[in-house]
Amino acid sequence: MKTKLFLLLTPILLSCFALLPIAQAAPSPTNVNVVNTPNVNVVNTTASPVPVRDVDNPARQPFQAEAVGGFADGASTTGDITIGAVPAGKRLVIEYVSVFGTMLPGQKMIRASIQTEDVSIYLRISPQGSNAGGSRDYFIASENWSVTGKVRPSFRGTGERDSFAGANPDSVTFTISGYLVDCPECVP
Repeated sequence: MKTKLFLLLTPILLSCFALLPIAQAAPSPTNVNVVNTPNVNVVNTTASPVPVRDVDNPARQPFQAEAVGGFADGASTTGDITIGAVPAGKRLVIEYVSVFGTMLPGQKMIRASIQTEDVSIYLRISPQGSNAGGSRDYFIASENWSVTGKVRPSFRGTGERDSFAGANPDSVTFTISGYLVDCPECVP
């Protein structure tokens, strides 16, 4: 009986030891060093950012713009806030938009919009609560977009609040990201 049990367990034990190197075969993680030539136009030569490009579509050039605007005393809207401009010969494809608003307690940000040459889009505003001291209420909007309209030569944002209160430290920050593509017909 012991011989039969030994003959049965021996191949099982040997196969466990044979599989042990397979389980340990995964390579350990290593650091990757990225080498980039220094940018001679940068004062701090250690600040040489790595160039970025879309290998799937090299015609795309990454783009991001941000602008902050406020409300004039007694105004319920910010008026047009120029967020950015598109270089001549390029077309901007907007992929993502976010808005961050800070209001006095009890005031609400009720609307934000982005305007291009041929499109106006209104964003859904969501309240986020107050800061720790209770001196500001926060509001955000963030949406994925796919706008390829005539975003040229500049684009703007507008914020609106539910108050005409006097002195006003409220502000709205617009951030847009996407990419530029060559557009020969966009040359003025």
